[in-house]
Amino acid sequence: MELKNIEAFLMVVEKGSFSAAADALYISQPTISVRIQQLEKELNSTLFERVNGKKTTLTHSGKKVYPYFHEVLHLIEKSQNIVKEEPLHHQKIKISCTDHMGVEIMPEILKILYDCFPSLEFPIEIRSTEQLAEDISAGKIDIGFAYHHTKENHPDLSVIKIANEQNILVCAPDHSLTKLDKIVPSDLENERIIVYNREFVTTKIIGEFLEKNRLKDYKEVEINNVGWLKMMVRKGLGVAFLQEIIVKEEIKNGKLYKVPLSKSLPPTPIYLFLHSELPQNIKKAIIQTSKGIFSQTIKTFTKSDFLS
Repeated sequence: MELKNIEAFLMVVEKGSFSAAADALYISQPTISVRIQQLEKELNSTLFERVNGKKTTLTHSGKKVYPYFHEVLHLIEKSQNIVKEEPLHHQKIKISCTDHMGVEIMPEILKILYDCFPSLEFPIEIRSTEQLAEDISAGKIDIGFAYHHTKENHPDLSVIKIANEQNILVCAPDHSLTKLDKIVPSDLENERIIVYNREFVTTKIIGEFLEKNRLKDYKEVEINNVGWLKMMVRKGLGVAFLQEIIVKEEIKNGKLYKVPLSKSLPPTPIYLFLHSELPQNIKKAIIQTSKGIFSQTIKTFTKSDFLS
């Protein structure tokens, strides 16, 4: 009998619904349903029933096992408290992200994690979204960031959408586009548009946007390195559609210019992948910090903010 299933059972009882319990545990509703089903299968008994199709209540069997499960969790928490003050040495929480995302968000995330959990190590690895999901489910990775949701069902993987990152058009400060009040897609005819990897999700999103707005006559150059791409734009060799978070420092310092558009560009979704066994305080720190980075409302956290 797995502890995570017992924890799910107790949280449903406490919150009164599967959806509220899933939110409290930072997992999806299908995941918490699977955990309850596994527990019911082991006990060979139904534990919950819905009243009027809405409120979730305990069955007779659920009421019988509740005090025992509650006591089990209490004893486990008590044992954790006994050794809580003992430092954790060399424990690693492995983080993965897709390519250049790490350059932009990892420093802020690691700063919070290092400050709040000084006894832990947080090694970083680069992976594709598909590989990332598989490795988290296999226990090789604990936390991951990706630009799109995996289509496969991984029961040990929680996926949380943390942002819709705004895409913008940037050019060199002395580019002719800076003289226009607001541009329409047709103003980019015959422009050289520098893209990061034609298979990259943002590149595809922008490509569909331009095609929808009937812009087809432009030169496209593919660069698989964001640093080089931004340098080429700064040198006036072309323009680029990028996520705003990637170029915010260059825009602030006047090295790049954000071109005003008559139509807003579609955003790029950002997802956070978490292993279901990740400690709750680490989950909370990662979720709050990640959302703060993309909303640009990062606050100063202390370890007490993330105590379970």
